[in-house]
Amino acid sequence: MQLRKIFSTPFLLLFLASIVSFEISTAQIAYPYTVNIAGNQVTKGNYSIEWSVGESAAITTMGNSNLLVTNGLLQYKVENQPETNMVASFLPNEIIVYPNPVKNELHINILHANKGNHQIELLDEKGAKLKEVKILYNGMGVIEKWDLSGLTAGPYFLNIRQTHPVNGRLVKKGAFKILKVN
Repeated sequence: MQLRKIFSTPFLLLFLASIVSFEISTAQIAYPYTVNIAGNQVTKGNYSIEWSVGESAAITTMGNSNLLVTNGLLQYKVENQPETNMVASFLPNEIIVYPNPVKNELHINILHANKGNHQIELLDEKGAKLKEVKILYNGMGVIEKWDLSGLTAGPYFLNIRQTHPVNGRLVKKGAFKILKVN
């Protein structure tokens, strides 16, 4: 009779809840546990894909030069994860923005040899777009001259994106902090 009271429904639920809580909390600190709520598996020809919905501490990254696959939702070692969606940045000598700080006229010197479309945006410190220019760049160098004399003193940002001339894919990007002075 005593055991029946101890293992009654409320006590049993509380006991099970504490076990589940322990499992979930330990999964949050990346012990080898998972909490899955759904999943499935599909095979088509030579390819087989399995997935689960939940949290997993088992993280695996595989890939080659064409493909990178990272599985697992709880990625506790972020500093060791490879970057994905990488877009190259312009090298320091490919785009030169001067003078900085600028009083009146800003020069944007594009010097690299890659043909493509360039989108140049000037943003204020809140991210509002103040000016935008699109250039069809032939790879021979160009200097854009922008009059900033009408702007108030303060920080501004110049974003430059180069896209492929045929497929429009983003090829390179760059951002510059510009200081406007009176």
